[in-house]
Amino acid sequence: MVKLALLGDTYASQLRVNPRALVDMEVVWVGESHDTFRADVPRLKPDVLALDFADLGQVPPRLVPELMELTGARHALVSYRLTNHALLESLTSPRVRFVQGPLPLSLLRVHVNRTLQEPRQTDPTFGAPRGPKPPRFTPDQLGRLMELATRDTCECSQQLARLVSGLRGFEEYSDGCDRPDEKELRLHGLLHRQVAFAREALEDGLVALLEHQNIRV
Repeated sequence: MVKLALLGDTYASQLRVNPRALVDMEVVWVGESHDTFRADVPRLKPDVLALDFADLGQVPPRLVPELMELTGARHALVSYRLTNHALLESLTSPRVRFVQGPLPLSLLRVHVNRTLQEPRQTDPTFGAPRGPKPPRFTPDQLGRLMELATRDTCECSQQLARLVSGLRGFEEYSDGCDRPDEKELRLHGLLHRQVAFAREALEDGLVALLEHQNIRV
């Protein structure tokens, strides 16, 4: 069973309200004090750290790898409200996954499992930026989800499918857009990359929702 340590100001209350959300994982520590985390967590030997920050721009560049080294955790899942793109890229590693927060526990579980399922790689410098992942849903799957009839008033799966499909369209458009000079090339490269990351994040949410609603596509 995966051993998980949660550092953030909402995780404790989330677990009180939904104690079975992470039933297939062992939560060895949860809290919001960095000092207590440093004092208590290393002896608990977690496999994964879930670290939630309000503003990633205020996080020291070495904090995440330092906490991983201190605790011996193999992976870290870092969620944030506000970001700093330069810092985000400098921290990105195959062992560290960044997602827009705050995260409901069901989505946290999805991200932890995806992190563990990805190929194990060693990157002691924490300096290699990763690119966005390829699309997880085919146009046919998204089309079926957009027309899905539900038994209740929740249409989140249809709405998310529309958003993902729209981002896929812009992702493809920006990749083939005319780029007459180097400046345009860099700009469109940035647009394509950021839209692809947004599409990936929405796909993660859609996967969690479909799992929760027992919908297969």
